[in-house]
Amino acid sequence: MKAFRIAIAIIAVAMFITLSASNAKADEWDKKTLVTFDQPVEIPGMVLAAGTYVFRRASSTDPNLIQISGKDEKHVYATLLAIPDYRMNPADKTVITFEERDNSAPRAIKSWFYPGDTAGEEFVYRSSGKTINEIGALQTQIAELRDAQTQQAQRLDAVNQRAQAGLTEANQAAMAAKAANQMATAADRTAANADRRAEAAQFNAQAALNQIGTAAEQIESRIANTDKYRIADQATVTFAFNSDAISEQDMSTLDAVAASIATPQGGYLIELEGFTDNTGTEKYNLGLSDRRVESVLRYLVSKRVPLHRISLVGLGKADPVSDNQTAAGREQNRRVEIRVLRSSDSVSTAAR
Repeated sequence: MKAFRIAIAIIAVAMFITLSASNAKADEWDKKTLVTFDQPVEIPGMVLAAGTYVFRRASSTDPNLIQISGKDEKHVYATLLAIPDYRMNPADKTVITFEERDNSAPRAIKSWFYPGDTAGEEFVYRSSGKTINEIGALQTQIAELRDAQTQQAQRLDAVNQRAQAGLTEANQAAMAAKAANQMATAADRTAANADRRAEAAQFNAQAALNQIGTAAEQIESRIANTDKYRIADQATVTFAFNSDAISEQDMSTLDAVAASIATPQGGYLIELEGFTDNTGTEKYNLGLSDRRVESVLRYLVSKRVPLHRISLVGLGKADPVSDNQTAAGREQNRRVEIRVLRSSDSVSTAAR
């Protein structure tokens, strides 16, 4: 039992991330909270882009059913079944903790605590199969504890037969029986919590499958219409050595790209391809080119370009446009190429 608690404690180690949050107190039951993330974060079934979101309880009868929507609450990103989590001391502001993950992956939200509460909501990521195995192990421990309790009761009967001579031993056995009963009760609660975890994992898995189905339909539709798109505009932004920061001059270039697709609202796609010069290893340059296209992606999204209209890829030091033997050539190769594709249908509509 002690080993199990230690394992749970290790899994629950979390990190704090920079965020700002405000709380709407009008309806206390729904715990409505505005949360702003300065980088992408993971929730069960999906990754949220950096931005502001509304966390709230979705039901007045089930406090563990959590809904996450956009700042304007017009788009619901996920409805998740969480499990209870607890902290020793309440905080006077919203607290969100994160699971430890590989540095290359988005940080995953572990728990959400409303201001002034010691009870919060834990998000579930682990597979239900593993949790069911843990439940089975806990049930075995419960059976062993109850057997121990029965044995203690039998020992009490024997002590009672010895009357006053065995009074001290009887008291000790009674204390042991009480401790065994407390352990059995605690194991029951842990098993119930594990069962709740399995239920939540199944719920979140189904929600993720639904989201995958929707995304697959969108991808199939997009592929079917690919042949209708033609390059309508191109631009290039460059970067300093070993940097993914966008300069003010290149921000102006990206502003022009965003303005060019402001109208009409539909019928276009944007392709982003990131490159580096030939300095450094292939693996490092692939990562650097990924960071560069992600910087351009974040900037365009901040200018209200829909995320689903952008595709991106980092290609490292492939396809140089200039000679890498000179500083000027390497500067031109440290780039992200932007292509705006418009569908023939939207072009024909605009012409009319």
